[in-house]
Amino acid sequence: MNESWPRAPLTSTPALGAALRQGGRGRELPGPMRSVLRGDPPVQMYRIPAGTVDEEAQAAAHVMLAVADRLRRLRSAYGEWRQFDACAYFDLTEAQAARLVRVVERVTTMHVTFFADLLLPSFQTAEAFWQERYRPCYRDLQRHLYNGRAPLEPVMTFADHCRPQMIDHWNRLLAVIAQARSLLDDELSFWAAHGGGEERARWRRIWQLPPAPGVDPALLPDLNAVPTLTLTVDFPLPIYRQPGRLRRLRAHRARHPRRQRAGSL
Repeated sequence: MNESWPRAPLTSTPALGAALRQGGRGRELPGPMRSVLRGDPPVQMYRIPAGTVDEEAQAAAHVMLAVADRLRRLRSAYGEWRQFDACAYFDLTEAQAARLVRVVERVTTMHVTFFADLLLPSFQTAEAFWQERYRPCYRDLQRHLYNGRAPLEPVMTFADHCRPQMIDHWNRLLAVIAQARSLLDDELSFWAAHGGGEERARWRRIWQLPPAPGVDPALLPDLNAVPTLTLTVDFPLPIYRQPGRLRRLRAHRARHPRRQRAGSL
């Protein structure tokens, strides 16, 4: 991963943390998750109502168990699809699935990621505020300082409004995820599918770079301390779907002709 962000939208709390570290740098991104869901809300299974931290965390815990179960059942269900349809399996629209699900078909295995942080109202609020308010405000401030001007208005707008609100949104998001994880502490199905380490590793490169100037320390947590509800599953790709299967089988038979003849006796 290079120093600016990838073209894909933000996928998780670690991704948002990487965005905060970069201040206003990086390429433009698609609209926030909230804009995707505004006119196309998810089905009931994925809905997490906004409320207090405890209420949101409680609802999120129920949704995480449902998603973890669906990922678990995908191991056996995948082979029944001639062409896997993530939208149909997860009961998502194309726009929703494009943000929430990543399916990677490898040579002999499948790797599926469900970016569950995006379902949290607290994430949607924090992401939208960063993209629509905080980032433009930060860029405006940096532009004035770069040009040698330090007018009071941009400085006060960022210091008194944008930055404190961003900190509040970020802290609430961390609190919701921490509470949800606590509620799921004894749920083996959730932890079996938990992909937090992998998701944090995707953004480690950003933490190895100096943060942008002027970013508040409250928005610069250690990467290992950034929680996420991202879920993943790995399972063998059905043999008939494995690319190059016939070629490998012929090569194997060519290497072991005696075994092949013995098997035919």
